[in-house]
Amino acid sequence: MLRLRYSGSIFVIVVSLSYAVVAQTAPPKSVLLNTAAFYDEKAGISKLVRAEKQINTEFAKDIKALQDDNAKLASIASELEKQPVTSANQAAVLARKEEGERLQRKLPYDKADLEAKINKRRATLIGPITFDIGKAISEFGRKNGYGAIFDASKLAESGALLFVGDSTDVTKDFIAFYNARVASVPIK
Repeated sequence: MLRLRYSGSIFVIVVSLSYAVVAQTAPPKSVLLNTAAFYDEKAGISKLVRAEKQINTEFAKDIKALQDDNAKLASIASELEKQPVTSANQAAVLARKEEGERLQRKLPYDKADLEAKINKRRATLIGPITFDIGKAISEFGRKNGYGAIFDASKLAESGALLFVGDSTDVTKDFIAFYNARVASVPIK
């Protein structure tokens, strides 16, 4: 009788442990998403790429003017280094030097002003898109049962990302998911 109770107890314990092992679910999977790939012209998020191109087109003239002024300043500096000051060219050298100094004072203000304009436009145009992408990432994660989604580009920048297996990177899947969604944020 004792043997039967012992065997019965062991049977109950084994069945209980087996049930506990079967009842356990695998922990949620953590995956990586490379947000830098969102801006890829061919394989990125089409709405984001179009908005970025729109901003580049809008500010192309201003960027070109800033680049031209930088080139002009470099040319003046090079010219002044090569040309010795003589009594015959003293007025011309002084005029070029003043022009170079004026450009040196003007360029930082022009650059800061252009950056502020671009950042303001970027916030207006791309801000709603990135907010929508954030909501889509949450939706994508819940739909696929992910426990966490990490930004691979930020981890790589910090040096915290050492290895990524192909099955861990869901960037292409997310971009396809997002591009297939109904547009909820129009481009202005």
